[in-house]
Amino acid sequence: MAKLTAPLLSLGASGKFANTLVCFTWKGINVMRQWVKPANPQTADQVAQRDAMTACVAAWRYFFTGAAIRTGWGRLALQLADTMSGFNAFIRNAVKNYNVAAENAMGNGFTALAGQTCKVKMDKLSDGTAATEAGNFQLWYGSKPDSLLQGDSAAIAEGYVTFVTDMGTADDDVYVKVVKDGLDRSGIEKITLLA
Repeated sequence: MAKLTAPLLSLGASGKFANTLVCFTWKGINVMRQWVKPANPQTADQVAQRDAMTACVAAWRYFFTGAAIRTGWGRLALQLADTMSGFNAFIRNAVKNYNVAAENAMGNGFTALAGQTCKVKMDKLSDGTAATEAGNFQLWYGSKPDSLLQGDSAAIAEGYVTFVTDMGTADDDVYVKVVKDGLDRSGIEKITLLA
């Protein structure tokens, strides 16, 4: 790819030029490369991956829409080695989760309860309804998003996972996330502990 200052004597050329060159902006830089006819082999794996991406983007758009949830995924994205948005962090984890089972659960909002308890609503990626996925989920918590410790683990009951862990004292702000099978099932949300 060649960096350009005035591609084709314009200051912002974009698009295909005679089936030979393509001009576009990449990360704010005008670039040009050889045009290559896109391939679309439609293999079974490729179709399955596209279906997973489509379902997870729909889940983000229609089911996982709360401001705290979106902020939490943005916070998680800042902790990852790759530079990405909260949307990208959600999609990365959701697609891996969806490829295991479309009915798998993702966290859809934390609520602090009295007595060192918090619960997280767990919804299915496939349709946004209350999840019933078997197995234990782990709570990770801490006073800063970049230093979380593993706490309680619990299973889903009636669409929620309820965790009881000594996370601090009343009125402390705590960052929390849910993990299962090595995959983040929620972003890093901020809750205030109750007495």
